[in-house]
Amino acid sequence: MEPAVRHSVIAVSSLYEQVHRHRDVALLLPNDNLTLSHYNAAIQHLKAMKNESLVLLVCILFVCIEFLRGNRAAATEHTQHGISILKKVEENFPWAKEHLSPIFRRLSVFPFFFAVVDRPQPNLFCLDDTIPSFYTVSDAQFYLDGILGRTVRLIRRGDVYRLGCMRQKTASPDLIAEQDLTRTLLNKWHSYFAQLESKTPRPMLARIHRCNIFIRYQICRVWVETPFESRQTVYDEYLDTFRSIISSATTVESVDHYTKPVQFTFEMGFIPLLYFVAMKCRCLETRLRALSLMRRLGAARENLWDMVTMFTSAKRIIEIEHGAVLTDDGKLSGEPFCPGLPLDEMRIQDAATKPQPLAQMVDGVERVGRLGGFFMRTTDDRIYVRSEFLPRPSWA
Repeated sequence: MEPAVRHSVIAVSSLYEQVHRHRDVALLLPNDNLTLSHYNAAIQHLKAMKNESLVLLVCILFVCIEFLRGNRAAATEHTQHGISILKKVEENFPWAKEHLSPIFRRLSVFPFFFAVVDRPQPNLFCLDDTIPSFYTVSDAQFYLDGILGRTVRLIRRGDVYRLGCMRQKTASPDLIAEQDLTRTLLNKWHSYFAQLESKTPRPMLARIHRCNIFIRYQICRVWVETPFESRQTVYDEYLDTFRSIISSATTVESVDHYTKPVQFTFEMGFIPLLYFVAMKCRCLETRLRALSLMRRLGAARENLWDMVTMFTSAKRIIEIEHGAVLTDDGKLSGEPFCPGLPLDEMRIQDAATKPQPLAQMVDGVERVGRLGGFFMRTTDDRIYVRSEFLPRPSWA
């Protein structure tokens, strides 16, 4: 085994062992000597490597290390570096194109979810303007990954129309054209996916995988229609879609022998998908089910999404919008002030949390949590940020 690969694997293993020793994934020791010594050794050996396909493999391991450490900037940097190499060499390394290209295709999306506003947008990998018919679930995911990348990039480019100085203004022609193309690709993908569903059997694991893929499609469908909408009430048009997503996610639990990932997964699982439903679906019953499913289906961390952080953020959004009090496990405590659809000015436009945990006194007791920011608007349509400390729930 190449030294850079060996040291990287040891660093990943060291971090993952900490997951089992520490109840809280977010509190892993970022400066663990064993991890850092092997990580640094891998970096030194990487500088001397000539085989670019192996460099790509090490790059993926580096991304995994930074996912476990919760370092968004470093994970993004390694991802972008790997994409730039892969674009140059994939034709000369068939195995890299077959096995590594799909991974980088999915990795190219995550920086858009954790983007820093004043930095250039990351590069996406392998965007297709056509969707050929496909015959396997893996192919379905491959092409949906490309559409997901387009859709999330469109959402980020539309931030200025939803939250910035272009609110209430019409999107530029190039953005409208990109929206139309993405919608067309999504429609074509769904047509081919429906054909695949009607022709192939569904063993247990494939059913779970297909369910996750179809939920991604449904969320992309909402995203592609709302990237420039400043009104939060627009999401009320998709209540049936949100209910369908929750119904699909509920079937995952009913699959015989289903066991949720316990600690860490490299890929996006159910956490960000269910978080979006809990955040944007204003049907109280449906969003409470999304909150519950987030705990039951999500790993402790998926990619850079920390389940506890996402849960506490979604829980607080529901409390603010409905004037409700929820227990630590996300159940209603008493009657909400607004059990129906909240007014637009009561709705959270967007939300973000600080990546690092901190401690604060809450009711005379020191609690660990994170600082959250909730973007809201005034009655005269000005955006402001409501900052709150989000303590970790007792079960975490």
